[in-house]
Amino acid sequence: MVTSKKKTGARKGKQTEAQAPESATPPKGIPIAAGGSVLRPLKAAEVVAREVVRSITAAGLQPGDGLPSEAQMLQQYGVSRESLREGLRLLEVQGMISIRRGPGGGPVVGTVDSANLGRMEALFFHLAGATYDELFEAWVFAESTLARMAAMNPDAALREQVMAPYLSGDVEDDEHVDLDVYVTGHEGFHGAVSGLAGNRVFQLTFRAYGQILAHHTATVGDVRKLHKKLVEDHLKVAQVIVDGDAEVAATLMQEHLSQVFDLHRGELGPLLEGPVGWL
Repeated sequence: MVTSKKKTGARKGKQTEAQAPESATPPKGIPIAAGGSVLRPLKAAEVVAREVVRSITAAGLQPGDGLPSEAQMLQQYGVSRESLREGLRLLEVQGMISIRRGPGGGPVVGTVDSANLGRMEALFFHLAGATYDELFEAWVFAESTLARMAAMNPDAALREQVMAPYLSGDVEDDEHVDLDVYVTGHEGFHGAVSGLAGNRVFQLTFRAYGQILAHHTATVGDVRKLHKKLVEDHLKVAQVIVDGDAEVAATLMQEHLSQVFDLHRGELGPLLEGPVGWL
C-alpha cells in the first residue's frame, strides 16, 4: 500500500515497465473534466441493466435466486436479443448477476460487492493518472471516517455483536496463513466496520479504495507477514468501537493504516508509486 508523500516521505525510484514510465514524476493521464455524460441518454443495453436491477429489488430477490428466462425478459423489456444480452453482460461483469451455463441454467442474482466497484474505479483512476499515493490518502480518510461512524452507531449491542469476532486476539502463525484466508479475514474486519457506519453509499464507495490496495499488495508482495500485526491492530480498533469512542477509533484506524504502509514500503518499493490499477 502507499501513502501521501507529505505524510510519509515515500521514496522515489524507477518504476517497472509494467507499472509506469521510468520517471519520478506522477504518471500522466487524461484530465478529469465534464464530458457531457450526466445528461447522456441511456443506451438500450444500459436501460435493460437498469430495469433488471429494478426488478430484482422490487421482487425482493436475494443472491442465488433465479431470474426469468431470456424469452420472458425479451417480452418483459421489449428489446432486441442483442440488447438484452449486452445488458445482462454489463451486470455480470459487475457481479450483480451470474449466468449459469447448460441445461437448467440462466441468469441468477449475484452480490453487491464493493470490490467489483473497485475494479471499475481503478480503470478511471488509471486513465486519470492517479497514483497509489493519492489512493492511500483517500483510503486513510475513508477508513478513519468509517471507524468514527461505526463507533457512533447508537446500537451498542450491535456494535459488540459485529466486532466480537475481532476481539479474541487469537492469531495463527503468519507462515501458515493461506493467502485467501488472510485477505478474506482482514477485508472482513474492514467490511464489518463499514457496515456499522450505517451509510450504504459510504460502505460501497469507501470500501472500494481499500480493496484496490488489498488486491495490489496481495498480488505483488507476501502480505501474510503482516497477519499478526494486523490482527492486533484490529483488536484495538474493535474494542474502541464497542466502547463507542468515535475519535479514538478514527485515530487508531489512521495509525493502523499508516503502519501498514510502513511495513509494505520496503518490500514493494517503487511499485507503490505507480499508477493505480487492478493488477
